[in-house]
Amino acid sequence: MSTSRDTVPLSVNAARQQVYQAVDQGFNENYPALIDALPSSGKSYSVIKWAADTENPLTVFTARHDLYEQYTNWAEERNLRCKTLPSFHKDCATANGEHGKKWQKQVTEKYRQIGLLPGEIHQRAGDLFDEELPCQREGDCSYFSAREINPEEYDVLIGHYRHAHVPERVNGRYVAFDEFPEGDFLQEYDATTVTKSVSTYLERNDDLPFSYLKDLKEQRWNPKKKSAGVEWFDQHNPALERDVDGAVEEQTRNGQPEAPAMVYAILVAETLENRWEYAKLGDGCTVVISPNDDSLTILNRPTLDQAESIIALDGTPTVEKWRLMLGEDLQHDSLMSGSQKQSYLRDTLSIRVTQTTDAAKHYSARDGRFVTPNKDLVLFENIGYRENIQPALITSKAALEKYNENGLSEIIGETEHYGNLKGTNKFAKTRVGIVAGSPNYGFDYIKRWSALAGESVEESRDENGKSLKGMEQDFGDYGNKILYGMRENEVLQAILRFGRDGKGASVYVHTAAIPEWVKRDSRVVDIHSWPSGMEEIFQVIRQEGRPEWRTKDVSSKVSITEQQVRDHLHTLVDFGFISVKKKGRGYLWSDVSTDKIQQRGHIIFES
Repeated sequence: MSTSRDTVPLSVNAARQQVYQAVDQGFNENYPALIDALPSSGKSYSVIKWAADTENPLTVFTARHDLYEQYTNWAEERNLRCKTLPSFHKDCATANGEHGKKWQKQVTEKYRQIGLLPGEIHQRAGDLFDEELPCQREGDCSYFSAREINPEEYDVLIGHYRHAHVPERVNGRYVAFDEFPEGDFLQEYDATTVTKSVSTYLERNDDLPFSYLKDLKEQRWNPKKKSAGVEWFDQHNPALERDVDGAVEEQTRNGQPEAPAMVYAILVAETLENRWEYAKLGDGCTVVISPNDDSLTILNRPTLDQAESIIALDGTPTVEKWRLMLGEDLQHDSLMSGSQKQSYLRDTLSIRVTQTTDAAKHYSARDGRFVTPNKDLVLFENIGYRENIQPALITSKAALEKYNENGLSEIIGETEHYGNLKGTNKFAKTRVGIVAGSPNYGFDYIKRWSALAGESVEESRDENGKSLKGMEQDFGDYGNKILYGMRENEVLQAILRFGRDGKGASVYVHTAAIPEWVKRDSRVVDIHSWPSGMEEIFQVIRQEGRPEWRTKDVSSKVSITEQQVRDHLHTLVDFGFISVKKKGRGYLWSDVSTDKIQQRGHIIFES
């Protein structure tokens, strides 16, 4: 009898061979290719092996310095000439703090708050600080010296996603993006910044037929005024070059280098059905504007036309977002079917997933208002007892703050938040992990990414006109793809951080936002936090050490009433920790397994 290939477990070696073939094929296409394969299938290593096998020049863009080192080690093992591209925050002696925290803070503020580039900060240091930067006093800054390389002298260049904007790093080379650069090509400006910077730019260029932002937004509907504005840009700034002078002179949110792009985008933007505004500018620049608060987002993707070929590596890709980044001609084929992924996760990687709730548990709100620390810590504590080991935890940053306020360190080992997972091997040898809650950055996040593609999305509502909540959320075909990528894909990424050394892990997932193909032990748990006064009862029982006791033996030594003591003891009977029998007019309680009672509460797994 023949066996479908989808049901045959795929070995790690077979998966890596499959990935290598996909990398080779992708680099031989004349369009960008997305390599979609689960972690531990050798995506990153394959591109280095390919470069060594073919002797083709390779540039890899990724997120973290530890990944730079990993790539460098692989390249050196294969005798490839490798160069890590310099980092402003690491290689500039002023930005990295070598000349003191005061200088470091000043430079960082100009970079992050005003949006000036490293070269612009160094070139305009006299205007910004009334003196040269300390890293320039004895010659060129080491950061710029490190940038002066001949790419042809290196087989492999390794850098951050933002290095992709430098043509010399990509032209004539094969380019790989390792994981999605979520916010690295996005610039988001709040309404206050937009208002001030746009109005400042209009004041500085008073021959534009608009006086300030409100005037621009009203007069752009006048065909003559709009045409005059477009004509001005065609004559004076057709490439929408950055207004560095304005940003340097203002040195506050009143001036932003991207003010020209902001003004032009507002001038020519189309209004989508959901009232978001959308403008596609030249050289891969797209701008969207929120109708809720007039905040503005610029997607400035790198120009990669002169690269030999481009591939993207992603274990949990949102294809729509990759197309925004690399172009509509991006080709995507998943290397495994759903059943193969399931088998690979469970049988090959030995990752066992236990789902502990039917709720979405959207834990990404900054104030942590949806986090339930008391119940969640009961769950974490009991998982640790069940597995006889202190688990590791991945959750949102807000949830971590809430948990830490309630004694998380007593029951959990290492922790990490969703925003810092990309490429990390921190939990590679962790055998028991917990993923608590799912990321959900709100409807505006979904609308923003959809608007960048020119798509108008709306949320579905119930029969009473109320927004659907939790796992019932629905934003239409395109919006749901963004939702799935933000939520289910990120939960899967978290699951796959554990046991990456090939020896497997048990992962408890406290959210229902798990991809459908993931086989899980669907044990939704019933979580019981101990009521007030229960801890006192535990202390009495353990101190007395009696096999049997009456209610008054406990109530006489605690601060709660005898009726409350009786109710609490009956709760312990229900959970099987003690037994009870009538004794005259009262009760006689007997120890069954009080040594197994956990401090914070009790959980019941439902098969």
